This record gives sequence, C-alpha cells and structure tokens, in this order.
Amino acid sequence: MTSFSTVLKLQFGLLACLLTASCRQASTALPIAENVLDSGWVMAPSQVVGDEVDKVLEHTAENDWYPALVPGTVLGALVEAGVYPDPFIGTRMDSIPAQVFQSPWWFKKSLYIHNLNSEEQVILYLDGINYRADIWLNQQLIADKDSIYGAFRQFALPVSRAIKEGENQLLIKIYPPQVRDFYMGFVDWAPTPADHFMGIFRDIRLKRSGSVFIEDVFVESDFDVCDTSNAELKAQVALRNASDRPEQITLALRIAGQQLKKQIVLEPFAHRIVSFDHRDFPQLQIKNPKLWWPNGLGAPSLYKAAVKLYNKNQELSDSNYLTFGIRKIETYRNSNQGRHYKINGRDILIKAAGWVDDLFLRYLPDKDRAQIQYVQDMGLNALRLEGVWANNQHLYDLCDQYGILVMPGWSCQWEWPDYLGLPLEMKAGDENLPINEGVERYAIKLMPKEKDLLATYFRDQVKWLRNHPSILTWLGGSDAMPPPDLEQRYLDTLAKYAPTTSFLISAGEFTSTISGKSGMKMNGPYQYVPPVYWYEDKKLGGAYGFNSEVGPGPQIPPIKSIEKMIPPAYRWPADNAVWNYHSGRKDFASLSIYLEALQKRYGPSPNLATLAFKAQLLNYEAIRPMFEAHVMNRKQAGGVVQWMLNSPWPEFYWQLYDYYLMPNAAYFGTKKALQPILPLYNYHDRSIYLSNDTRQDLRKHQLLVQVYNLQSQLISRQVIPIDQMKANHVVKLIKVPSGKQEPVTFLHLAVLNEHGQAVADNFYWLSAQMDTLDWNTYSWFYTPSKEFANFRPLSELPPVKLEMAKKFLRNEGAYQVWQITLKNTSDKLSFFNELQLMNESLTDNVLPVLWSDNYLSLLPYEVKMITVRYPEDQNARIQLQSVNGEVKIF
Repeated sequence: MTSFSTVLKLQFGLLACLLTASCRQASTALPIAENVLDSGWVMAPSQVVGDEVDKVLEHTAENDWYPALVPGTVLGALVEAGVYPDPFIGTRMDSIPAQVFQSPWWFKKSLYIHNLNSEEQVILYLDGINYRADIWLNQQLIADKDSIYGAFRQFALPVSRAIKEGENQLLIKIYPPQVRDFYMGFVDWAPTPADHFMGIFRDIRLKRSGSVFIEDVFVESDFDVCDTSNAELKAQVALRNASDRPEQITLALRIAGQQLKKQIVLEPFAHRIVSFDHRDFPQLQIKNPKLWWPNGLGAPSLYKAAVKLYNKNQELSDSNYLTFGIRKIETYRNSNQGRHYKINGRDILIKAAGWVDDLFLRYLPDKDRAQIQYVQDMGLNALRLEGVWANNQHLYDLCDQYGILVMPGWSCQWEWPDYLGLPLEMKAGDENLPINEGVERYAIKLMPKEKDLLATYFRDQVKWLRNHPSILTWLGGSDAMPPPDLEQRYLDTLAKYAPTTSFLISAGEFTSTISGKSGMKMNGPYQYVPPVYWYEDKKLGGAYGFNSEVGPGPQIPPIKSIEKMIPPAYRWPADNAVWNYHSGRKDFASLSIYLEALQKRYGPSPNLATLAFKAQLLNYEAIRPMFEAHVMNRKQAGGVVQWMLNSPWPEFYWQLYDYYLMPNAAYFGTKKALQPILPLYNYHDRSIYLSNDTRQDLRKHQLLVQVYNLQSQLISRQVIPIDQMKANHVVKLIKVPSGKQEPVTFLHLAVLNEHGQAVADNFYWLSAQMDTLDWNTYSWFYTPSKEFANFRPLSELPPVKLEMAKKFLRNEGAYQVWQITLKNTSDKLSFFNELQLMNESLTDNVLPVLWSDNYLSLLPYEVKMITVRYPEDQNARIQLQSVNGEVKIF
C-alpha cells in the first residue's frame, strides 16, 4: 500500500452531520487505517447480469462472474481467467470480439468492517477508473456516471452513511470509453485491445479516520546551489473537519528526524492548509543535507516524514507517511534555444528512454522493480512517460530510490483525431510537414468542456505525484501544445501545488505566447539509420537540442523471445504478416527497412537462429552512437529520449529489452555509451573523444588506442596521456589512423588509471565502405541510406574457442551473483560474444538478469571477468556464441 497521500475531488457537504450512531459501536478508540482494495473482486458483463443493482446482487451464478484484476482491465482479467488464450501469441488479439466490451461491466467486492465508531469518517478513494462509473455501497448509490468520469480524475467519496458493521457489498458499474473520450492509449506502439482499457486501472482505497482527517501532505525544499551546507524545508498539511462542531486538534510532524507540533482549532466543515515553515520552526533548517542525485551523479538520498493528528483527548485521529528528497531542478534554453537542465546546480545531460505500462494495465510490482534496475544498470538517468502511467505510486517510488528522473505528461493519444476514434483525412504529402504545421492543420481542437477536463486531470495528477523528487518536469503536450488558456491553467496549478516543478508546453518544437519556446524537438528518426547519422545530421534528429523521442527503430530480440510470440508456422522467413503484426502500427507496421539494412550490412541469414544473432550486431551498432553523439555534444544537446525503453506486449520495435525482460544488444550498446568515463569514436569526423561525465576531475590517466585488422594483426597502437580533465567535460583527442586497404578494422579504446587498470573501454568494428545517407529523400520518420557499410567480411574471421569459468560471489537479497571469466588463449580476436543465461533444460532464458557486460569482444590472449546476477531460486547454464565461435553451453 502506498503511503503517499492522494488529494482528490471531495464532496462532503453536510454529510457528516447526518451520521447516526444507531448502527455504530460507541467505542472510544478510533480504528485508524487505510487499505488498498486489491483482492477479492469479481466482475460480470451487464449483458448477462443486467443493469439493476437488486438483480445484479441476486445474480449469483458462479459461471457468470469472473475473478477481476484490480488494478487492471476487463480484458486483462478475462485473459488471466483463461477465457481467452494468451493474446500475445501470433494474431490472437484480433480474434477477441469487441461486442462484449461495448456495454458496462459490474465489479463486486465484499468488505468486512469491524469496530465501527460513531465518530469516524470512512472515505472511498478512486485513483483511476476508465471511463465512467456508478458506485454503490450496500445498495445505496454513492455517486453516478455523471460525476464519476474521466480516466485521470481522482475521487474521494464519503461513505460513512452507507457503511455498516460486518459485511458490506461494494458494487461498481464501469462504462466503457466512447469516441472522443480522453483516456490512456498506446498509439502506434501496440494493438488496441478490444475493451479499450475499460476497468479499474488504479488503486481503490478505503480510509478510516476521526472526524478531522488529513487530506494531503506536501514537503518542499530549497537551498543555495553555491552553498549546499544548509537546506530549508516547508511542509503543508491539508486538513478537513467533517463534523458539525469545532474541533481542537494537535498536529504532530516528524520530519528529517525533527519533531514539531501545532495546536489548531478547526471550525465545522472547515478545510485548512497548515504550514510548517523554517521561519517558525528553526528545526526545518537542515544542516549538511544529503541531496537527492540522479543516477550516475551521486546517491538518491531520501528523507521520511510522518504526520499524526490527535483530537482533544489526544487520541489518534489520522496519520500520513511519506518519503521526499532534497534537490533543486533548474531549466534554461541555451544560445540555440535548446532545452537544458541543472540538478543541484550541476548541468546534466538527460539520458532517457520512453516508458510504457503493460498492455492490460496490470500491476506487476516485481517486474516494475526489475525494469527500473535495468534502467539504472544501463546508466540512463531519466524516463519519459507519454501519459501518466502506473497503477499506483510504486513506479515513482522506485524511480526515487534508484535515482531515475521522470518526465510525465499527456500523450498524443488525445492530440490526433484517429486515436480518439475520429476520422483523420490528411492530404498526401502532409505527413512530412513540420510538426507545428501538421498540428495546426489536423490535430484535435479542444472544446471548452474538454479543457476543463484536462485541467482537472492535470491538477489531480500533479497533486498525486508532487512529493516525488524524481519528477523532473511536466509536459502539457506531446505532439501538440495546449492552447494558451489551458496552458495558463496548467501553470497556475503548478504554482499552487508544486511550485518547485518545471513545465514544458510540449515534447515538440513549439512556441507559446505565455512561456516561450519549448526548447524541444521531435524530428525523428523512428526507423533504422546508420551510426554516422547522429554526428552528421544538423537539421533533424542529430545530436543537438533536446531530442524528446528518437531512435534507430526496431530491436529484434534474441531467439527465445521470438519463439514465444511467433507461432512455429510463421517464424521463417521473417518478413511476413505475423512478424509485422508484432511490429508497430501505421508507418511502423513492417520490419522491411530494418531487415534491408541487416542484410546489406551483414549478409543474408539462412535461418531464424542466424538472423536473431545477426540482429544483435545491428541493434548494438545502431543505438550506441545515438547516445554517444549526445554525450559528446552535450553542450548543445540537452537531452535524448530513446524511443522506447520497453514494450507493452511482445514485439520487435523500440525496446532495449523486451516484454519478457530479455535484454537485446541495444541494452548493452546503451550501457557502453553511458559509461561515466567514456572513450568514443565519432563516425563522421573519424576522431576519438573522451568524456568525463562524473563530478570529479580525471587525473593521471591514459587512453590506449589500438586498431586490428581481420587477421587480428595490430596495425596501430597509441597511448595518449590524460594528465588532467575537468568534470563534466569532453575533449577531442586524435583522428583514427586509416586502415587503408583493410575492408574491416577493429578499434579498441581503453582508459587506464595511474595503476594501469582499465576504468572504461569501448570496441568498434569499422567498414572501409562508408554509410551514405540520402538527405534529399526525407521522410518524417527516417532518412534512408544510399549506401551501406559492408561488414560481410566478418564471416572470414578465423574461428576462436574461449575458455570459461564460473565462480559464485554472493547473494543480494533474492538474487545470486556469479563471476564469469572468459579467456582467449589464441592469437586471434574473438568477436561479439553473446552470453545468454538459460534454464537447465535450455528451453528458455532465466530472467530478469543483470550482466556487467555482454556482446563483448576479446583481443588475442585477453582475459575478461564479468558478473551476472539472476534470481536465487534458478539453476542456470550459460550459452555462449560469437561471430567467429560456435555455440557452447557451460
């Protein structure tokens, strides 16, 4: 259960004065509690059980009721119940009939209440329902669909009059979304389920308290970035008195180890925000605070706060607990109007990827934790959420704990007519218009009532998440920007409820009459482009400005994931309708561009196993330079968001790891590119750069540069001294020596400390035949290639057999950590070694898994030690293969 207070729409009126004590015990002890109602639910279609509450309650035939997922969707629950076989295999999703989801569904749960007190308040919190709902408790209508609607509105419903001692029946009638309703969506990332995400997709909570209770708590911090020895805290506690009499209360706040109190008299039915400020409480000046830092720059230190409310008899009336961080976020536009950010006074390159939830909006806390650990492991420091994802606070809690910044905001689901169920009739050729022109011509034009709805959405989501130090900024739009009157309402909301959080009008390049230029760009690519693109391009998605969503297109996963989602009859050849079904949608419903690049660069694949392995070469080679180019050019490039991080269902597009949590080589290309100390190769000027993205200067280091040919002969070796290099700095060092007539060369870079130990490395394979882009044939989602680099000679590499040893190191919670030693005893290079962790029967991968490195190459006679972490309850074997080595099992 989340401990963060959710501030919701309150409809108390004079309800409390009507409470009777006849059905309540006259106990003096108040049962203070808040419980998440996440189990024991059943659901049934109104087409079967009817629309009237009495008949629904009488309808007890077990075959008509299904176990419900709360949180989750109706279709997700039916899949879990076995009504529909796994729709993530093949094209089964298309066989699920839509008719059954076009009428309301009933959700039912029994609540057992004990020691009900005549003085207590009982509140039902609804954090997210899609799309409308009637709420019944013990056959009393609490609220109906005319007031309970909107996927991102949140509600607090007083139910003290309806609740009773013992068993209670809670009924919720969920109405599906209609055309032009504003709800969640997966746009062109995945198929839209037949139920359109109908259901209770966020927590429902029942809170019991005294007549005076806590609605919300907010903690903010401030400090001078030039002198971080002192921070000032301010806490605001929103209270409500639901009784018809004045209440004398004691408000106790324990924060950062300090205990503070205030005595207050709250008038009948009053609402008040009580502040604790450092001016009144010097204890709120924190000496030498532990700052919250994002991943890669320091520890994400967190503090705890506890608020307790006591009545005049000093009996506990309510309590609230939260976690917060002390950090300062600043934003500015550079001389080229590109967006940049500072954290705690330090410029930071936003190294991000796009997060998306499970397609059935299921709450999967273990999977969420594994994914955020993946994010941290890759060296990413931020996530962009196109939409306000997550079933509850858990995802944001994890980002707080692991130092991952979050960029929540609205989705393009609401910005284009076709995603809202309306026709989109675009003139041929207009798909390549600049985004601001395309929006002006074709995007949704909001009606006044829709602006009101979105303003309410924004308020509720901001208040829901505002205590998280991980929140970097809020986006008011994705492909579009809000109209000025709505933007002003968004800004007013932030000023009132989250004044330390910044706002972006859009992820695209727009100019507001209120807040000026967004400083963002959204010019693609979303399909495969070669490594040189990121350095050469100066007009579209190259490494300048803030790339809000960009990437080299598909990432085909290793073979076991393919076998899970593609039925045997459709696995080969790859370019078929079922593979395309597991691609994106619209312009991304095919792998043809990616497969063409794969074949022309690395040669044809005779079978699925070969293609799945070769695809990892392309995945790694395509993603690494995207991040490295932004690292190299970070004075001009404020951020990059890889589109995307993960997938809502099994697919081939836009993923650093797949739905099953299997990392592909793009995961490790990203990890290599985001080393804090990074030697990198610029594919455009063919030079080597060194980046120090730490908070410490680099002293007494060396850069080792070695070039090998296909015969593993060393054709060039240089050692470059790095006597001193400033923190957060990039330097250009040397041009890479030409391999002259060599068709393919290998470039090995290693940063050595004063003891000769490698602290960072990188390894490139380079073709004498250069990639050439066709800049005159622009498409909005990619720039095609005229010529491709030729890596077919890699097949001529002499074979190498590695030796492997495995040693247990330690247990880490529910995981075991092993050391893997790879030894090359030959005088030949072992290229692109893929390690997969397999179960004992070799039928599937062991997941989740954290490799310290993968898809690595070993120089002649080189020994490398890496680590692997995986669940402690798994017995695993290691499968090893490389470009010039046979598949081996250890």
